[in-house]
Amino acid sequence: MAAKRFNPSDFLLGLTKLVIGVAISLLVISLAGAATARYFLTQLSSLPERPVYDNDSPAKPQVASTDAASTPAPEKPSEDEAPEASTVDDANVLYQVKVTYGSGLLVRSGPGNEYDSVGGVDYDETVDVLEESGERWLKIRVDGLEGWVRGKGNTERLQ
Repeated sequence: MAAKRFNPSDFLLGLTKLVIGVAISLLVISLAGAATARYFLTQLSSLPERPVYDNDSPAKPQVASTDAASTPAPEKPSEDEAPEASTVDDANVLYQVKVTYGSGLLVRSGPGNEYDSVGGVDYDETVDVLEESGERWLKIRVDGLEGWVRGKGNTERLQ
C-alpha cells in the first residue's frame, strides 16, 4: 500500500470549503434570529383585545343586521309620555366632561383612593358631573352608574 503524499492544493481546497461552510452557517443563523425577532416584535406591537370581566358594566345591546328585518322596531314614546325622572335627573347635572386619560378612569364609591372601585369610564367618553369635592374629585353619572372619579388632569370640561 502506497502512502499518500501531502498535496497543498487539496489542503487549500479543504480549508476553503471549511471557511465557506462556517460563513454560510453563521449567515443562516443570523437571518433566522432576525426573522424570529421581527416576528415577535410584530406580534407585540399590536394591542391585545380589551378583556371583559364579570363585574364590568353591561354592554349596550346590539341588534344584528339579520334580526333587524325580522323584528319590529320598538315604539318610541311620544314627548307627552316621556318619564319625568329623566328631566329631574338632568336638573342635577352641573356640566359634562370628556375623559382625556388614555386608559380611562376608575369610578369609585366615594371621593378618594381609599374607596372601592365600582366601575370604569373609557377614554374619550362623555359623562355628566353631578357634584364636585375639592379640586380633584368629581361625582359623575354615565350609563346609569354613579360614582366618583379623579377629574383633575384626567378630564376636559365641555361647553
